[in-house]
Amino acid sequence: MKKLVLSFISVSVLFTAVKAQFAGQGKVTSAGGNLNQYLNRTILEGVKPNAKAGAINAFNNEENTRGTRFLFDTWVNGDSVTNTQGNYINTESFLFNFDKLSGNVLVTQDKINIMSVAPDGINSFILKDNDKPYIFEHVNKIDPSGFFLELVKSESGYSLYKMFKTKFTEANFKSDGVVQTGIQENEYKDESRYYIIGTGAAAAKLINFKPKVIKAALEEKKDKTDAYFKQHKNDAVDENFLTGLIIFLNN
Repeated sequence: MKKLVLSFISVSVLFTAVKAQFAGQGKVTSAGGNLNQYLNRTILEGVKPNAKAGAINAFNNEENTRGTRFLFDTWVNGDSVTNTQGNYINTESFLFNFDKLSGNVLVTQDKINIMSVAPDGINSFILKDNDKPYIFEHVNKIDPSGFFLELVKSESGYSLYKMFKTKFTEANFKSDGVVQTGIQENEYKDESRYYIIGTGAAAAKLINFKPKVIKAALEEKKDKTDAYFKQHKNDAVDENFLTGLIIFLNN
């Protein structure tokens, strides 16, 4: 595998740090080498310069902003990071976060020097927030270049994946005293996509929260799908609903 150049993204391109403590270590293995071998010089576009030099302890704390750019508000532990050959990578002393805007996996050892993981070198990884695991992997049936969050995975039934997609809109409010236009706050709006994969050579199906779309994607399990919708007729059709439906169909 072509070695990628390790470079550090200066803390000056990240937003204001606040006081917080969060530390941890990833899984220690050696078959896939050290994580340093898989770090890239991808630049984080659109992040305003940090007002003060120092450690980045917290995320998603920009003023005058709605929504969040990063999956976690602090650095989190990483585990079970594998390369494209399926070997585990040594991630000892590294902390992680996930940038929903760019799809980059961010890592640090000192909370000052921030790096990004080269997506073509890593196959899968787990991020842990308060012991809750977030399993990410490349899914060739959807897009081999991106990382997808595993919501349900089955070798004999349906699998459900989520692709984080976040859109940034900068505040552009204007008023001439009579007419007001634009928005007063910056906004990170989540527009995540969901995919269902069946067994065998079946292609991935892009779905949303519309019952008609979900039922069309699961036509071969029409009776069970209809039964689940009937049982949960008072529930909001959201990510939890989708996850529960796929687990129900697989049982």
